[in-house]
Amino acid sequence: MSPVNSISLSESNGLTFLEIDNNKATAKVSLFGGHVLSFVPKLDGKERLWVSPHAYLNGERPIRGGVPVCWPWFSDDHGQEKGALPAHGFLRTQVWKLVDSQDTEEGTSITLRPSFTRAQGFEYDCNVTLQLIIGDTLTMSLITENTGTVPFKYNCALHSYFHVDHINHTELQGIDGDYKDKLADWQIKPSPTPYTITGETDRIHLSAVKNTTIEVEKSAFTDVKSEGNDSLVVWNPWLGAASISDMDPFGYKHMICVETSLTQGKTLEPGESHALTQVVVPR
Repeated sequence: MSPVNSISLSESNGLTFLEIDNNKATAKVSLFGGHVLSFVPKLDGKERLWVSPHAYLNGERPIRGGVPVCWPWFSDDHGQEKGALPAHGFLRTQVWKLVDSQDTEEGTSITLRPSFTRAQGFEYDCNVTLQLIIGDTLTMSLITENTGTVPFKYNCALHSYFHVDHINHTELQGIDGDYKDKLADWQIKPSPTPYTITGETDRIHLSAVKNTTIEVEKSAFTDVKSEGNDSLVVWNPWLGAASISDMDPFGYKHMICVETSLTQGKTLEPGESHALTQVVVPR
């Protein structure tokens, strides 16, 4: 379909991108992966998302940065040996289709769907839709609908990489309760206070955190609002970035992942649907 006036199409290295420019914000979305790459509100002209300068933007592998779509499992939680199936599922490495776009008072509305939702590790009938609204805020809703005759269980996440001026001057507000620490053999630990990042961090917070604020230099920069989640993931590779091929060794200084997630298993009965939503609110 032809997109609305606020959307233009661009191509590079075989990938197609949606370039959004309206009176509220600019944004960029890759159809490879259904992947939001940029969100710049015109309120202050500051980029809210971080993309690695070494990200593969040619379809060879998932894009490092922005907002990868993880579905129907998170990380390697697919019930098979690690590496047997792609980490974070198979939606972020396929080409999505633009099925609808509209210019509204809220901004630019975009609806995307992946090419397929059945593959090794998940062989159920369902529809998956990513709905985006680019305006004063960035709203992303990942909707899963069971169109089959049997229930199924799945996990998913909006794996958002947020830009910060410097991780040493960044603090997260609004996160409490316990988390599972991947770096300590999944030990259960309490959330730190204050919540600063001082080393490699890979945490699954086990409560449905709804409002998180990313503060930079003691000032609120971005609010992250979550709905339909059962957990919140916080990740920064720190010095481990040097071993990640598509990341600058010092890239960790300018990003923090705050991921609206389902990691504890969501069951959908036939005919049911569920929306995992993250809203990025500039401050």
